[in-house]
Amino acid sequence: MPAGPVTIYPASHGANEFKGWGLATNTSDLMAKSCPKEFKKIKDNHILQSSFDNITAKTNIFPSSNSFVNGAVTAYSDHQHLEIRPEDVWLSILSQLNIYINAHAEELRDMFVAHQGQKNLDIDEAELDIRGEGGGRTKFRVDWGKFSYKMTQLIAENVKDPSLREWIIPSFTTTGELDRAVAAIMMMATMQQYFSYSCSIMCGLPSVTLLGEKSDWEELAKKAERLVTFGEEPKQWYALLKPVLARFVTSFDAPEAEETKDFWQKIAHYSGGGSGPTYLSGWITAFCFWDGKGKSFYNLQDYPPDITELRTRGRSTPILQLDAARYHRIERGNVPPGWASVPVLLVDEKGDQTRCVLVAGHVALKATSSGKALHASAYGETGLDTIRPVSGWWMYKTKSEGEFKAAREVRAKELVAVYGHPYMDDDPDDDPDDEKEWMYM
Repeated sequence: MPAGPVTIYPASHGANEFKGWGLATNTSDLMAKSCPKEFKKIKDNHILQSSFDNITAKTNIFPSSNSFVNGAVTAYSDHQHLEIRPEDVWLSILSQLNIYINAHAEELRDMFVAHQGQKNLDIDEAELDIRGEGGGRTKFRVDWGKFSYKMTQLIAENVKDPSLREWIIPSFTTTGELDRAVAAIMMMATMQQYFSYSCSIMCGLPSVTLLGEKSDWEELAKKAERLVTFGEEPKQWYALLKPVLARFVTSFDAPEAEETKDFWQKIAHYSGGGSGPTYLSGWITAFCFWDGKGKSFYNLQDYPPDITELRTRGRSTPILQLDAARYHRIERGNVPPGWASVPVLLVDEKGDQTRCVLVAGHVALKATSSGKALHASAYGETGLDTIRPVSGWWMYKTKSEGEFKAAREVRAKELVAVYGHPYMDDDPDDDPDDEKEWMYM
Protein backbone atom coordinates (compact mmCIF):
# COMPACT_ATOMS: atom_id res chain seq x y z
CA MET A 1 0.00 0.00 0.00
CA PRO A 2 1.40 3.44 -0.93
CA ALA A 3 2.48 5.84 1.80
CA GLY A 4 1.51 8.70 -0.48
CA PRO A 5 0.47 10.46 -2.56
CA VAL A 6 -2.36 8.27 -3.82
CA THR A 7 -4.64 8.67 -6.84
CA ILE A 8 -8.13 7.22 -7.04
CA TYR A 9 -10.00 6.84 -10.34
CA PRO A 10 -13.70 6.86 -9.37
CA ALA A 11 -14.93 7.18 -12.98
CA SER A 12 -13.76 5.42 -16.13
CA HIS A 13 -13.87 8.49 -18.38
CA GLY A 14 -11.12 11.04 -18.97
CA ALA A 15 -11.10 14.67 -17.91
CA ASN A 16 -12.60 17.74 -19.52
CA GLU A 17 -10.81 21.04 -19.81
CA PHE A 18 -11.49 23.45 -16.96
CA LYS A 19 -13.05 26.57 -18.44
CA GLY A 20 -13.04 28.49 -15.16
CA TRP A 21 -14.76 31.72 -14.33
CA GLY A 22 -13.26 35.19 -14.19
CA LEU A 23 -9.54 34.35 -14.45
CA ALA A 24 -7.72 36.53 -11.90
CA THR A 25 -5.18 38.90 -13.45
CA ASN A 26 -3.68 40.33 -10.25
CA THR A 27 -4.09 40.25 -6.48
CA SER A 28 -6.71 43.04 -6.40
CA ASP A 29 -8.77 41.33 -9.10
CA LEU A 30 -8.68 38.05 -7.16
CA MET A 31 -9.78 39.66 -3.89
CA ALA A 32 -12.55 41.67 -5.58
CA LYS A 33 -14.04 38.46 -6.97
CA SER A 34 -13.37 36.05 -4.08
CA CYS A 35 -14.08 38.37 -1.13
CA PRO A 36 -16.19 41.23 -2.56
CA LYS A 37 -17.53 42.40 0.82
CA GLU A 38 -14.00 42.80 2.18
CA PHE A 39 -12.78 44.44 -1.02
CA LYS A 40 -15.37 47.21 -0.66
CA LYS A 41 -13.82 48.21 2.66
CA ILE A 42 -10.34 48.87 1.24
CA LYS A 43 -9.23 52.48 1.51
CA ASP A 44 -8.10 53.93 -1.85
CA ASN A 45 -8.42 50.45 -3.40
CA HIS A 46 -4.89 49.75 -2.18
CA ILE A 47 -3.90 46.34 -0.79
CA LEU A 48 -0.89 46.79 1.47
CA GLN A 49 0.46 43.26 1.19
CA SER A 50 -0.64 39.83 0.01
CA SER A 51 0.54 36.29 -0.60
CA PHE A 52 -0.88 36.66 -4.12
CA ASP A 53 1.44 39.44 -5.30
CA ASN A 54 2.83 37.32 -8.17
CA ILE A 55 -0.50 36.55 -9.84
CA THR A 56 -0.83 37.27 -13.57
CA ALA A 57 -3.25 36.08 -16.24
CA LYS A 58 -0.72 33.33 -17.04
CA THR A 59 -0.72 31.74 -13.56
CA ASN A 60 -4.20 30.23 -14.11
CA ILE A 61 -5.61 31.29 -10.75
CA PHE A 62 -9.41 31.47 -10.61
CA PRO A 63 -11.38 33.23 -7.84
CA SER A 64 -13.60 31.32 -5.42
CA SER A 65 -15.28 32.26 -2.15
CA ASN A 66 -14.65 28.69 -0.91
CA SER A 67 -12.22 26.91 -3.19
CA PHE A 68 -12.19 23.58 -1.33
CA VAL A 69 -15.95 23.02 -1.48
CA ASN A 70 -16.52 24.71 -4.82
CA GLY A 71 -13.44 23.10 -6.36
CA ALA A 72 -14.54 19.62 -5.31
CA VAL A 73 -18.07 20.19 -6.60
CA THR A 74 -16.82 21.65 -9.89
CA ALA A 75 -14.35 18.81 -10.49
CA TYR A 76 -17.11 16.29 -9.84
CA SER A 77 -19.80 17.91 -11.98
CA ASP A 78 -17.59 19.12 -14.86
CA HIS A 79 -15.22 16.11 -14.93
CA GLN A 80 -11.80 17.45 -13.94
CA HIS A 81 -8.99 15.80 -12.05
CA LEU A 82 -8.86 17.00 -8.44
CA GLU A 83 -5.85 17.39 -6.15
CA ILE A 84 -6.34 17.77 -2.40
CA ARG A 85 -3.79 18.38 0.35
CA PRO A 86 -4.49 17.67 4.03
CA GLU A 87 -4.11 21.43 4.62
CA ASP A 88 -7.04 22.08 2.25
CA VAL A 89 -9.34 19.92 4.36
CA TRP A 90 -8.02 21.30 7.65
CA LEU A 91 -8.39 24.95 6.59
CA SER A 92 -11.94 24.18 5.47
CA ILE A 93 -12.63 22.82 8.96
CA LEU A 94 -11.04 25.90 10.55
CA SER A 95 -13.12 28.29 8.43
CA GLN A 96 -16.32 26.62 9.64
CA LEU A 97 -15.08 26.59 13.26
CA ASN A 98 -14.31 30.31 12.97
CA ILE A 99 -17.92 31.01 11.97
CA TYR A 100 -19.32 28.89 14.81
CA ILE A 101 -17.13 30.32 17.59
CA ASN A 102 -17.73 33.94 16.56
CA ALA A 103 -21.48 33.29 16.49
CA HIS A 104 -21.38 31.72 19.98
CA ALA A 105 -18.52 33.70 21.51
CA GLU A 106 -20.11 34.47 24.88
CA GLU A 107 -21.42 30.92 25.37
CA LEU A 108 -17.89 29.61 24.79
CA ARG A 109 -15.94 32.37 26.58
CA ASP A 110 -15.26 30.36 29.76
CA MET A 111 -13.91 27.51 27.64
CA PHE A 112 -11.22 29.68 26.06
CA VAL A 113 -10.34 32.65 28.30
CA ALA A 114 -10.58 33.89 31.89
CA HIS A 115 -11.12 37.58 31.05
CA GLN A 116 -14.16 39.58 29.98
CA GLY A 117 -14.33 41.71 26.86
CA GLN A 118 -11.35 41.94 24.52
CA LYS A 119 -7.79 41.81 25.76
CA ASN A 120 -5.37 43.67 23.52
CA LEU A 121 -2.39 41.72 22.23
CA ASP A 122 0.41 43.90 20.87
CA ILE A 123 3.48 43.02 18.82
CA ASP A 124 6.16 45.59 19.06
CA GLU A 125 8.74 44.45 16.48
CA ALA A 126 7.21 45.40 13.13
CA GLU A 127 8.80 48.04 10.95
CA LEU A 128 7.07 50.60 8.73
CA ASP A 129 8.66 52.63 5.97
CA ILE A 130 6.55 55.80 5.88
CA ARG A 131 7.21 58.17 3.00
CA GLY A 132 7.18 61.88 3.58
CA GLU A 133 4.44 64.20 2.38
CA GLY A 134 3.95 63.92 -1.36
CA GLY A 135 5.84 60.65 -1.39
CA GLY A 136 2.92 58.54 -2.54
CA ARG A 137 1.31 55.61 -0.78
CA THR A 138 2.50 54.32 2.56
CA LYS A 139 4.53 51.14 2.14
CA PHE A 140 4.36 48.52 4.89
CA ARG A 141 7.51 46.43 5.13
CA VAL A 142 6.24 44.10 7.84
CA ASP A 143 5.88 40.44 6.85
CA TRP A 144 2.24 40.07 7.88
CA GLY A 145 2.35 36.31 7.48
CA LYS A 146 5.07 36.12 10.14
CA PHE A 147 3.24 38.75 12.19
CA SER A 148 0.12 36.56 12.35
CA TYR A 149 2.16 33.48 13.25
CA LYS A 150 3.84 35.37 16.10
CA MET A 151 0.47 36.72 17.24
CA THR A 152 -0.80 33.16 17.72
CA GLN A 153 2.03 32.66 20.22
CA LEU A 154 0.60 35.55 22.25
CA ILE A 155 -2.88 34.05 21.95
CA ALA A 156 -1.54 30.74 23.28
CA GLU A 157 -0.12 32.58 26.30
CA ASN A 158 -3.51 34.14 27.06
CA VAL A 159 -5.98 31.29 26.59
CA LYS A 160 -6.78 28.61 29.14
CA ASP A 161 -5.43 25.80 26.97
CA PRO A 162 -2.18 26.76 25.18
CA SER A 163 -2.34 23.56 23.12
CA LEU A 164 -5.09 25.23 21.07
CA ARG A 165 -2.41 26.90 18.94
CA GLU A 166 -0.55 23.66 18.23
CA TRP A 167 -3.87 22.04 17.31
CA ILE A 168 -4.87 24.81 14.89
CA ILE A 169 -1.54 25.33 13.08
CA PRO A 170 -1.00 22.41 10.65
CA SER A 171 2.22 20.40 10.57
CA PHE A 172 1.70 17.86 7.81
CA THR A 173 4.53 16.80 5.50
CA THR A 174 3.00 19.08 2.85
CA THR A 175 2.66 22.11 5.15
CA GLY A 176 4.54 25.23 4.10
CA GLU A 177 5.08 28.69 5.55
CA LEU A 178 2.05 30.04 3.67
CA ASP A 179 -0.22 27.33 5.12
CA ARG A 180 0.91 28.20 8.64
CA ALA A 181 0.32 31.91 7.98
CA VAL A 182 -3.21 31.30 6.68
CA ALA A 183 -4.03 29.07 9.66
CA ALA A 184 -2.58 31.70 12.01
CA ILE A 185 -4.81 34.43 10.56
CA MET A 186 -7.73 32.00 10.86
CA MET A 187 -6.86 31.55 14.55
CA MET A 188 -6.73 35.31 15.08
CA ALA A 189 -10.13 35.66 13.41
CA THR A 190 -11.59 32.82 15.48
CA MET A 191 -10.44 34.46 18.74
CA GLN A 192 -11.30 38.06 17.79
CA GLN A 193 -14.23 38.30 20.24
CA TYR A 194 -11.76 37.68 23.08
CA PHE A 195 -8.72 39.57 21.77
CA SER A 196 -7.95 42.68 19.77
CA TYR A 197 -4.68 42.84 17.86
CA SER A 198 -2.25 45.68 17.36
CA CYS A 199 1.25 46.23 16.08
CA SER A 200 3.35 49.05 17.53
CA ILE A 201 6.03 50.45 15.25
CA MET A 202 9.19 51.31 17.04
CA CYS A 203 10.67 52.43 13.86
CA GLY A 204 -17.39 13.65 -11.09
CA LEU A 205 -14.18 13.14 -10.79
CA PRO A 206 -11.91 11.48 -13.36
CA SER A 207 -9.31 11.26 -10.63
CA VAL A 208 -8.64 12.50 -7.12
CA THR A 209 -5.08 12.77 -5.86
CA LEU A 210 -4.54 13.00 -2.12
CA LEU A 211 -1.18 14.71 -1.72
CA GLY A 212 1.15 14.10 1.18
CA GLU A 213 1.59 10.84 3.07
CA LYS A 214 -0.96 8.53 4.64
CA SER A 215 0.31 9.61 8.07
CA ASP A 216 -0.72 13.21 7.27
CA TRP A 217 -4.31 12.14 6.67
CA GLU A 218 -4.28 10.00 9.81
CA GLU A 219 -3.08 13.04 11.75
CA LEU A 220 -5.83 15.15 10.17
CA ALA A 221 -8.50 12.67 11.31
CA LYS A 222 -6.97 12.65 14.80
CA LYS A 223 -6.87 16.47 15.03
CA ALA A 224 -10.56 16.70 14.17
CA GLU A 225 -11.53 14.67 17.27
CA ARG A 226 -11.07 17.78 19.43
CA LEU A 227 -14.02 19.48 17.72
CA VAL A 228 -16.46 17.67 20.03
CA THR A 229 -15.18 19.71 23.00
CA PHE A 230 -16.60 22.97 21.59
CA GLY A 231 -20.32 22.29 22.12
CA GLU A 232 -23.35 20.34 20.97
CA GLU A 233 -23.40 21.59 17.38
CA PRO A 234 -19.69 20.82 16.86
CA LYS A 235 -20.44 17.29 18.13
CA GLN A 236 -23.06 16.92 15.40
CA TRP A 237 -20.60 18.37 12.90
CA TYR A 238 -17.83 15.96 13.87
CA ALA A 239 -20.24 13.04 13.45
CA LEU A 240 -20.50 14.08 9.78
CA LEU A 241 -16.77 14.70 9.35
CA LYS A 242 -15.56 11.48 10.98
CA PRO A 243 -16.68 8.99 8.27
CA VAL A 244 -15.33 11.27 5.53
CA LEU A 245 -11.92 11.77 7.16
CA ALA A 246 -11.69 8.02 7.85
CA ARG A 247 -12.28 7.27 4.16
CA PHE A 248 -9.57 9.72 3.14
CA VAL A 249 -7.20 7.48 5.10
CA THR A 250 -8.50 4.18 3.73
CA SER A 251 -8.19 5.57 0.19
CA PHE A 252 -4.43 5.05 0.60
CA ASP A 253 -4.96 1.37 1.42
CA ALA A 254 -7.25 0.45 -1.45
CA PRO A 255 -7.37 3.17 -4.15
CA GLU A 256 -8.63 0.67 -6.75
CA ALA A 257 -11.40 -0.78 -4.57
CA GLU A 258 -14.95 -0.22 -5.76
CA GLU A 259 -15.89 0.95 -2.26
CA THR A 260 -13.24 3.68 -2.47
CA LYS A 261 -14.36 4.79 -5.93
CA ASP A 262 -17.99 4.78 -4.80
CA PHE A 263 -17.15 7.07 -1.87
CA TRP A 264 -15.52 9.64 -4.15
CA GLN A 265 -18.40 9.44 -6.61
CA LYS A 266 -20.69 10.53 -3.76
CA ILE A 267 -18.77 13.72 -3.04
CA ALA A 268 -21.57 15.87 -4.50
CA HIS A 269 -25.00 15.69 -6.07
CA TYR A 270 -27.22 18.35 -7.62
CA SER A 271 -31.01 18.38 -7.47
CA GLY A 272 -33.70 20.91 -8.27
CA GLY A 273 -32.97 23.75 -10.66
CA GLY A 274 -35.28 25.20 -13.25
CA SER A 275 -37.40 27.97 -11.74
CA GLY A 276 -36.50 26.97 -8.17
CA PRO A 277 -33.32 26.58 -6.14
CA THR A 278 -30.57 24.09 -6.97
CA TYR A 279 -29.60 21.93 -4.00
CA LEU A 280 -26.17 20.54 -3.22
CA SER A 281 -25.90 17.26 -1.34
CA GLY A 282 -23.27 14.54 -0.92
CA TRP A 283 -20.60 14.27 1.73
CA ILE A 284 -19.06 17.63 0.74
CA THR A 285 -21.83 19.25 2.82
CA ALA A 286 -19.99 18.03 5.93
CA PHE A 287 -17.77 21.05 5.23
CA CYS A 288 -20.85 23.31 5.05
CA PHE A 289 -22.36 22.84 8.52
CA TRP A 290 -22.85 26.56 9.35
CA ASP A 291 -23.78 29.47 7.12
CA GLY A 292 -21.75 32.68 7.12
CA LYS A 293 -23.57 33.97 10.22
CA GLY A 294 -23.11 30.81 12.29
CA LYS A 295 -26.58 29.30 11.81
CA SER A 296 -26.49 25.54 11.37
CA PHE A 297 -27.73 24.10 8.08
CA TYR A 298 -28.11 20.73 9.77
CA ASN A 299 -31.37 19.74 11.44
CA LEU A 300 -31.66 16.13 12.60
CA GLN A 301 -35.45 16.38 12.41
CA ASP A 302 -35.19 16.85 8.65
CA TYR A 303 -33.46 13.49 8.26
CA PRO A 304 -35.26 10.91 10.44
CA PRO A 305 -33.99 7.31 10.14
CA ASP A 306 -37.13 6.14 8.31
CA ILE A 307 -36.68 8.69 5.49
CA THR A 308 -34.32 7.54 2.74
CA GLU A 309 -34.84 10.28 0.16
CA LEU A 310 -35.79 13.93 -0.24
CA ARG A 311 -38.15 15.19 -2.93
CA THR A 312 -37.78 18.42 -4.87
CA ARG A 313 -40.52 19.34 -7.34
CA GLY A 314 -41.41 15.71 -7.90
CA ARG A 315 -37.83 14.44 -8.13
CA SER A 316 -36.29 12.32 -5.41
CA THR A 317 -32.74 12.57 -4.09
CA PRO A 318 -31.39 9.73 -1.91
CA ILE A 319 -30.11 10.79 1.51
CA LEU A 320 -26.44 9.86 1.66
CA GLN A 321 -25.46 7.82 4.70
CA LEU A 322 -21.90 6.89 5.67
CA ASP A 323 -21.76 4.65 8.72
CA ALA A 324 -24.30 6.27 11.09
CA ALA A 325 -23.99 9.77 9.59
CA ARG A 326 -26.75 11.13 7.35
CA TYR A 327 -25.74 14.09 5.19
CA HIS A 328 -27.83 17.20 4.65
CA ARG A 329 -28.34 19.35 1.60
CA ILE A 330 -27.98 23.10 1.12
CA GLU A 331 -28.92 25.51 -1.63
CA ARG A 332 -26.05 25.82 -4.09
CA GLY A 333 -25.87 29.57 -3.56
CA ASN A 334 -25.48 29.16 0.21
CA VAL A 335 -22.00 27.61 0.30
CA PRO A 336 -20.40 29.42 3.28
CA PRO A 337 -17.23 31.47 2.80
CA GLY A 338 -13.96 29.60 3.15
CA TRP A 339 -12.11 32.67 4.39
CA ALA A 340 -12.02 34.82 7.52
CA SER A 341 -11.04 38.40 8.34
CA VAL A 342 -9.72 40.08 11.47
CA PRO A 343 -8.95 43.75 12.30
CA VAL A 344 -5.43 44.78 13.29
CA LEU A 345 -4.51 48.18 14.73
CA LEU A 346 -1.11 49.61 13.80
CA VAL A 347 0.34 52.23 16.14
CA ASP A 348 3.47 54.13 15.10
CA GLU A 349 6.03 55.73 17.39
CA LYS A 350 4.08 59.01 17.37
CA GLY A 351 0.93 57.26 18.52
CA ASP A 352 -0.82 57.62 15.16
CA GLN A 353 -3.18 54.73 14.51
CA THR A 354 -3.86 52.91 11.24
CA ARG A 355 -6.79 50.51 11.10
CA CYS A 356 -6.09 47.48 8.92
CA VAL A 357 -7.66 44.11 8.20
CA LEU A 358 -6.12 40.69 7.53
CA VAL A 359 -8.09 38.33 5.26
CA ALA A 360 -7.12 34.67 4.75
CA GLY A 361 -8.54 31.37 3.60
CA HIS A 362 -9.50 29.28 0.58
CA VAL A 363 -9.95 31.98 -2.05
CA ALA A 364 -8.85 30.53 -5.39
CA LEU A 365 -8.45 27.51 -7.62
CA LYS A 366 -5.24 26.65 -9.46
CA ALA A 367 -5.71 25.02 -12.87
CA THR A 368 -2.97 22.84 -14.39
CA SER A 369 -2.64 20.16 -17.05
CA SER A 370 -2.19 16.47 -16.27
CA GLY A 371 -0.63 16.00 -19.70
CA LYS A 372 -3.27 13.42 -20.59
CA ALA A 373 -5.62 13.72 -23.55
CA LEU A 374 -8.87 15.46 -22.77
CA HIS A 375 -12.03 13.38 -22.64
CA ALA A 376 -13.65 12.95 -26.06
CA SER A 377 -10.65 14.62 -27.70
CA ALA A 378 -10.41 13.52 -31.33
CA TYR A 379 -6.72 14.33 -31.70
CA GLY A 380 -5.36 13.79 -28.20
CA GLU A 381 -5.33 17.46 -27.22
CA THR A 382 -4.34 18.33 -23.67
CA GLY A 383 -5.53 21.25 -21.56
CA LEU A 384 -6.12 22.61 -18.07
CA ASP A 385 -7.88 19.50 -16.77
CA THR A 386 -6.75 19.48 -13.12
CA ILE A 387 -7.75 21.84 -10.32
CA ARG A 388 -6.78 22.25 -6.68
CA PRO A 389 -7.77 24.70 -3.93
CA VAL A 390 -5.42 27.60 -3.22
CA SER A 391 -5.22 29.47 0.07
CA GLY A 392 -3.62 32.80 0.81
CA TRP A 393 -4.02 36.16 2.51
CA TRP A 394 -4.29 39.93 2.06
CA MET A 395 -3.57 42.91 4.32
CA TYR A 396 -5.33 46.20 3.63
CA LYS A 397 -5.95 49.59 5.19
CA THR A 398 -9.66 49.93 5.91
CA LYS A 399 -11.86 52.90 5.15
CA SER A 400 -12.94 55.08 8.05
CA GLU A 401 -16.54 54.88 9.28
CA GLY A 402 -17.31 58.11 7.43
CA GLU A 403 -15.74 56.93 4.18
CA PHE A 404 -17.50 53.59 4.35
CA LYS A 405 -20.86 55.23 5.12
CA ALA A 406 -20.43 57.59 2.16
CA ALA A 407 -19.59 54.68 -0.15
CA ARG A 408 -22.65 52.76 1.05
CA GLU A 409 -24.89 55.76 0.41
CA VAL A 410 -23.55 56.05 -3.14
CA ARG A 411 -24.10 52.33 -3.69
CA ALA A 412 -27.63 52.51 -2.27
CA LYS A 413 -28.52 55.31 -4.70
CA GLU A 414 -27.18 53.23 -7.59
CA LEU A 415 -29.33 50.27 -6.54
CA VAL A 416 -32.42 52.45 -6.15
CA ALA A 417 -31.90 53.69 -9.70
CA VAL A 418 -31.66 50.12 -11.02
CA TYR A 419 -34.00 48.12 -8.75
CA GLY A 420 -36.22 50.76 -7.17
CA HIS A 421 -34.89 49.90 -3.69
CA PRO A 422 -31.43 49.77 -2.07
CA TYR A 423 -31.25 45.97 -1.86
CA MET A 424 -29.88 43.43 -4.30
CA ASP A 425 -32.69 40.88 -3.81
CA ASP A 426 -35.68 42.66 -2.22
CA ASP A 427 -34.42 41.69 1.24
CA PRO A 428 -34.36 44.77 3.53
CA ASP A 429 -32.22 42.84 6.01
CA ASP A 430 -29.38 42.93 3.49
CA ASP A 431 -26.78 45.66 3.40
CA PRO A 432 -26.84 47.99 0.38
CA ASP A 433 -23.50 46.53 -0.71
CA ASP A 434 -24.47 42.90 -0.15
CA GLU A 435 -23.36 41.49 -3.51
CA LYS A 436 -23.95 37.82 -4.21
CA GLU A 437 -20.61 36.19 -3.42
CA TRP A 438 -21.63 33.02 -5.23
CA MET A 439 -21.18 34.88 -8.51
CA TYR A 440 -17.56 33.72 -8.31
CA MET A 441 -17.64 30.18 -7.00
